[in-house]
Amino acid sequence: MNNTYIKYTCLVLLLLGYLLSACTPENESGLSGQLLFQDQPLASAQLEIYLKADKDRSVQPFAITTTDAEGRYQASLPEGSYFVIGKKRETTDDGRTRMLMAESPANPHQVVDGIASVASFNLREMGREGLPVADDQTGVSGLITYQGEPVSRAFIYIYTENDAGLTGPSYGEAVQADKEGHFTINLPVGRYSLVARKRADGSRSGALAPGDLNATYPGNPVEISSGEILALNDFALTKVDAEQHAQRLADGVFTKTETLLRGQVVDADDLPVSDVYVFAYLDSRMVGKPVHMSVPTGADGDFSLFLSDGGTYYIGARSAFGGPLEPGEWVGTFDGQADHSVTVTRGANDDLGSIIVKEFW
Repeated sequence: MNNTYIKYTCLVLLLLGYLLSACTPENESGLSGQLLFQDQPLASAQLEIYLKADKDRSVQPFAITTTDAEGRYQASLPEGSYFVIGKKRETTDDGRTRMLMAESPANPHQVVDGIASVASFNLREMGREGLPVADDQTGVSGLITYQGEPVSRAFIYIYTENDAGLTGPSYGEAVQADKEGHFTINLPVGRYSLVARKRADGSRSGALAPGDLNATYPGNPVEISSGEILALNDFALTKVDAEQHAQRLADGVFTKTETLLRGQVVDADDLPVSDVYVFAYLDSRMVGKPVHMSVPTGADGDFSLFLSDGGTYYIGARSAFGGPLEPGEWVGTFDGQADHSVTVTRGANDDLGSIIVKEFW
């Protein structure tokens, strides 16, 4: 082997070594950190990185990565200023969809040289902020039955107002009974009304159909004292009667009239969204029971909202009703006016255009 070959080989190796060193993680820039939930590492969560603090999350993130088994992540990024958001959708042991989300308290984060460290932060369960804190020694317990037999996996809904029609905002998320029909619900001290439902399709919200099981607790309202798990009498459900259900549809909020509003429900990308109800309220707060609602939208997103008379209505849209807004639902409002109102004359057939809905977090 001659000296020229050796020198050439050494030069190639030196050059290769230089190129490899330039591509090593030592020269990589970006962000790294850990996502938590209730101070525990959160695996398989999504980390979204934005270029600005845009609260409208229809904007696409600049980068996305996923946490490992220890809740840790690392994202390669060019130099710049970034806003970090953690998200995770998961199903709890009782079959409930839970949406977790939080922004890094230290936003924005600067990336200059190397991997900048983001302080660990906890994600929060969306839809649970501001609720009273339940005491694990205080609440109610009972058994859901139908015709004297336990009902597996029925949902129990807790309401803080006895006169709210038991279909509006409730204390919190629905609680599902176990396979033997038993349930225990921890609650703060107070007075509550209970409703239980078991839909044939197993869903937690939406319109009841013939054959579904439903009842309000006959002992409503129940009063809960501190340090007491109040044992309720058996909570007996009854079946939704097909004839009564048909009559309700004919006479109630779905009644077809000569006055109507029509349009299309779409997402932020202007794509049609199915299985969404459009509601009409007389109150600008749009809480409680609507005066009219459409049947769920089909694959084309089109809706027809029939009204009993002319007047001013406040229009909203949601993929479920009969309970509190649940994370994961589609929700939106008519935005033709700042207060989401529309004034209708009797006998009108007006086109509202598009109602944009977004997934609630």
